[in-house]
Parts: sequence; C-alpha cells; structure tokens
Amino acid sequence: MLKSTFNFFSGSLTAKTGAGTAAIILLCALTTKPVVAQVPSFSDVDTDIYAKEIQEAVEIGLIAGFTSNNTFRPTLELTREQMVSMVINALSQLPPSPLTVPSEQAPDLLKTTNKPYRDVEVTRWSAGKIEWAKENEIIIGYSDGTFRPTQIVTRAELIAVLRKAVEYGENTRRSGGIKRQQAITFSDISAHWGQKAITEMSAYCGVATPVNETGNAFFPNLGTQRNYAAAATLRMLNCMNK
Repeated sequence: MLKSTFNFFSGSLTAKTGAGTAAIILLCALTTKPVVAQVPSFSDVDTDIYAKEIQEAVEIGLIAGFTSNNTFRPTLELTREQMVSMVINALSQLPPSPLTVPSEQAPDLLKTTNKPYRDVEVTRWSAGKIEWAKENEIIIGYSDGTFRPTQIVTRAELIAVLRKAVEYGENTRRSGGIKRQQAITFSDISAHWGQKAITEMSAYCGVATPVNETGNAFFPNLGTQRNYAAAATLRMLNCMNK
C-alpha cells in the first residue's frame, strides 16, 4: 500500500491580490511533485514462507523492520513486550467501535504513572501497553509479580494472548462471534496447557499453524520467531475484520 505526500515549497511569496495571486497558486500546484513513501523491501525475507504476510504486517503498522540495514530478521525470536505491542497494534486497526487501545490516536494510553508489574518501570517504552493489556485481561504475569518483558515468548504463549485479544475485540464490538473453519490436529499438543487455545486458533482463520507451515507439529514450547508472529497476528486481525 502506497501513501502519497506532497513536498510543498518553503519560503514566502508576495503578490498582489486578484489575478496575480491566482497565478501564483496555479504555479505552485503545477510545480509541486508528489513524493511517494514506500514500505521497505527487506533484503532478508524474499525466500521466507511468510514473506507476503510480513510485508502486509509492516505496511499496516503491526511490526517494523530494522532501518539500520533494511532487514526484518524473520527468524529472530520475539520478546513478551514486543508481543504485547504487536497485538495491541492489531487491535488499534479494527474499524471504529467502542474499542480504545494505546496507539497514536490515543497517546495518553501509551504512558502510565503506575508500574503494571514490579519489573516494568513506568518509563519503559512498553509500560503503557503492558498495563492496558493487563487491565483488559489479555495478558497475565507470573506468580512472583513479574512480567519478564524481555523474555522470549513461546508459540503457545503467543496463541494464548491472540486468543484473549480475539475475545476482547469480539466482546467489545459485539460482533457475530468467533469464526471457525476445520481445526488442525496437531501431533504434539496433547495435555499441553495451551492445547485448547492452539486448537481453537487453528480453526480461527488458520492463526495457529505448524512450524513453517509444514508437517503437523506445532512446537508449543519453541520460541516465537518474528516471521510467524507477524503472520499469526495479521491473520487474527483479518479474521476479526471479516
């Protein structure tokens, strides 16, 4: 998706009122050149199985790449605070509704005066989003009162949070309920604490899928890579918008 902006002249123009003013305005309009802002084409995602979804997720602002070298680093593992940020970015993309989430449109919610967890300082970049997600029961911390924001998030944890985000979004917007398709029978989630959420989210527009989209194993305890996190969150958003 391309966004166009215009590079208007800087400086001042002095002219008499009437035809002279009109001529200057017309001249500015004719000589102004459009500047097209394009989403980066990352150098390291061309062969990634999630390449198309990564690009779309970046386009709509769910996640960003690394501007220092124009990479996305698709196999880099996601942290818990990064997961929260991505999920909230997705919720902010929903159509107009009673839903108010921390975003550029609601900047006050991006800040907090209270520590949401004892290891999340109010000055931390993610503090406002973590507090909002906690208050709306999208995330939970650990029994010792910590959130561990820089800890790698597992694939099961990602799906659990995405499931909570769906519940929040659907209930708040009073929409038609959870959409379903044929659930995937994974070979490695039996008796796992995340089994129910993983199975349900596989039936929710294919949010939960096998590692690298092959085989029938979900690998619930594996660290979540940025490529799958972007794809799964995008799928959730698209499903909620249907």
